[in-house]
Amino acid sequence: MNLLSKLLLVSGVVLFAGTSVNAKELVVWEDLNKDNGIAKAVEDFQKEYNCTVRVTNSDYVSHVNEYEKMLNSGTKNLPDILMLPADRLGASAQKGLIQPLRFMSSDSSLYLDKSIDAFTYNGQIYACPRSVETMVVFYNQDLLKYPLETMEDYYNFSAAKKMEGKWGVIGKWDFMYFIYGFIRGNGGYVFGKDGAGNYNPHDIGLNNAGAIKGLEYLNKFVQNVVPVSVLGPDGFGHINSLFTSGKAAAVITGPWEFNGYAKSGINYGVAPLPKLPNGNYMCPFLGFRGYVVSKSCKDRDLAEKFLRFINQEKYALNRYEQIQELPPLKSVFKNPLIENDDFANAIAVQAQNAEPMPSIPEMGNVWGPMDKAIGKVLSKKATAKDALDEAVAEIKASIE
Repeated sequence: MNLLSKLLLVSGVVLFAGTSVNAKELVVWEDLNKDNGIAKAVEDFQKEYNCTVRVTNSDYVSHVNEYEKMLNSGTKNLPDILMLPADRLGASAQKGLIQPLRFMSSDSSLYLDKSIDAFTYNGQIYACPRSVETMVVFYNQDLLKYPLETMEDYYNFSAAKKMEGKWGVIGKWDFMYFIYGFIRGNGGYVFGKDGAGNYNPHDIGLNNAGAIKGLEYLNKFVQNVVPVSVLGPDGFGHINSLFTSGKAAAVITGPWEFNGYAKSGINYGVAPLPKLPNGNYMCPFLGFRGYVVSKSCKDRDLAEKFLRFINQEKYALNRYEQIQELPPLKSVFKNPLIENDDFANAIAVQAQNAEPMPSIPEMGNVWGPMDKAIGKVLSKKATAKDALDEAVAEIKASIE
């Protein structure tokens, strides 16, 4: 089944290409297997506004790219609302694929300031924040009763576990997204900012002394206490298998793994990231997922009403209970359900020591060169300095 066919599977209903769509219908693209998170809100919205909301499921990371392809090909039944990660916002807005959300000028105070910043482009807010995510430590309490304070503690613990034929802490550490906590915590950065607080795409700090030190420290783990199987395209599956089978004591990853770990039956805890040898906490990316209204939306007013409706506190809390993705609403963060939830609390605490992912279009030029540089270092084909110098030169050339 191709991607378009999957996108047309709608909550048990199939939308055929010739289906007519009236002005009182919304087509919403939701993340893969996450439609249950908004099911109650959708049901209530349809009753209140006497309309039909058709929800499809597909990997949200590909929503914008797939929408653009369909838009350019003249495909009918395009989505009115879709999802995107914050780092795709700038490029999507620049291309005119999405529309500013008029109600967010008054509703922005309801959300975490960092989430509003992440979804603002040229002074306009283009997305309604849906969830916040960042790296945390999942640890097996049968192998590690309490989380450790420093990464050096984790290194020593991992070395001891390796002697026992097991693994200590592991992670998907051949991807830029997953290692940024090492780089930023040591003083590296993606883009600097100008006097007005705007990102300067020509100020790149991914090969400064701090970035080099961070990558070298990460490489120490990979070369000595991390299994080779967690690297490469199949690494995600190996990481989860090692952790859920009790062969690895801890994993540094994101909230998207919560459901799988919970269902595995493993006795685990969740904690914020530890300190680095320089005394700074690891500082990973702070990511946001958001809902946007597409360029081709048939009823912009209804679409905006829908987004306001589903992000009311009661529906946002229900969404968290269903899919364990933490809504960046200030009222939700203060709710006892969240404050007393170890998982949600770990995310909330780590968010204070995390850096919002740049949402300017140039962020898209960073991932490929950096992933390539990391791979060269971990495979011993280049030093951290040489690999990062090469990556930054490539990024600058692609931007200029």
